[in-house]
Formats: sequence, C-alpha cells, structure tokens
Amino acid sequence: MEIKKEMYRRLEIRPYNDATKDHEKSIRWKRTAGEILNDGYVYNGKACTDLVVLFLSLCLALGLNTRFVKLKKEKMIHSVAEIKLEDGWYIFDIAHQNDVPTKGEITEGAPYGEWKLWKKGRDAWDLGLTDFNTITQIN
Repeated sequence: MEIKKEMYRRLEIRPYNDATKDHEKSIRWKRTAGEILNDGYVYNGKACTDLVVLFLSLCLALGLNTRFVKLKKEKMIHSVAEIKLEDGWYIFDIAHQNDVPTKGEITEGAPYGEWKLWKKGRDAWDLGLTDFNTITQIN
C-alpha cells in the first residue's frame, strides 16, 4: 500500500537500546499523528503504536473506516490496523514493512496468528493507553 511506503520513506527508524530506552518510554502512546510526522522518527521494535496511529490518521483523511487494534501474546503487546475497503475489512500490520494485508477482522474467536485480541478502538488513547505506565492495564 502506498500510504505505508510513504510513511516509511518519511520516518527515520531510530535504534532502541539502553541509550534511547528512557526517551522512548517518555513518548510512548503520547504522540499524535501530526507530532509523529513533525518529529520524523520512531524507535525500531517499539514503533507499532506510532505507526498505526499515523496510518489510521492518513486512512481517515481518505475517508476510510478504521480501527486501532491492540494485541497480546504472553508478555508482549502489538498494534495493528483494521481498514474497511470495498470488499470488507483488512488487517494491516504496519510495523512489518513487507507484510501484505490480511482479509478479515480480529476477534476473540479469530486471533491474528498467535496474537490474541486485547481491545479495539479509534486509537491508543481510546483504549486508555496514554503513557508507558498504562501498559499495566494489558493483562
């Protein structure tokens, strides 16, 4: 999808390591799509929410129906987008640059591979995720 390619072209993927960990935690789940674009970067391995927030915003600007989806697997969490196209809903795993969208919706009975549904909403804030410390809500 061209939107995804353009996002990756415009954003620097910064390394996530001991030197950047505190900064990443200080911005996690706080930036709007406009702030992400203006800042011009995301952190490698910790960017799924920022990428989905930006992707959903661009899709909404095109008049598409969108959903922010938060998934969990053991102690890991992940964000993906669901976008309604002409022939139904599609799952876009924006954090993986080469992934092709999957037709369908994620539900309790239909997980995304090994990832199980935690919640869906408009964005991370709609799910109550407002900063790094709110990660404790996801059990």
